[in-house]
Amino acid sequence: MRSSHRIVLSGAKSLAICAVLLAAVVLPAAKLAAQDVTLPLKTIEAKHFTQAEGLGLSQEFIDQFYEGLRTELPKTKLAEQVVEEGGTVADADAANSVVVEGKLLSKKSGFVGIVRAEINLYRRSDHSLIKTITPEIPYKPSPLNTDKTIGHSTGRRAAYEIMRALKTK
Repeated sequence: MRSSHRIVLSGAKSLAICAVLLAAVVLPAAKLAAQDVTLPLKTIEAKHFTQAEGLGLSQEFIDQFYEGLRTELPKTKLAEQVVEEGGTVADADAANSVVVEGKLLSKKSGFVGIVRAEINLYRRSDHSLIKTITPEIPYKPSPLNTDKTIGHSTGRRAAYEIMRALKTK
């Protein structure tokens, strides 16, 4: 004995199911298209980071964070070239070039110090957002550390957080 089950859906229900299925397919595809960059990139431009309102980091810390980030990015081999803030990039290379912008959110000292940052990666050609990451970058507190040494070391570690973010989609 064979029974057949028929599911009868009203027009509104079937339309809703189709809309949900379409959204399940289209939205992830759009997200992947926004993140689509080919490694190695042509260029990466690192911009100076800003700081959250009331954070009170010294300008030396921010400058050293930028220098650490800029000096470490070439070692990640993410791009053929790392350009300074405001550097020029050929129009043909802009689609496969990334701009790194960010904001330092907090700096906490303790047994292990942590600098929290929000890092945005944009495609240079159309300034579309590729990815946003908020890493917590550890550093070793010491009475010998200065804003210069902490800023430089956390900037260097930020370069590897960017590498990890671009290699995982």
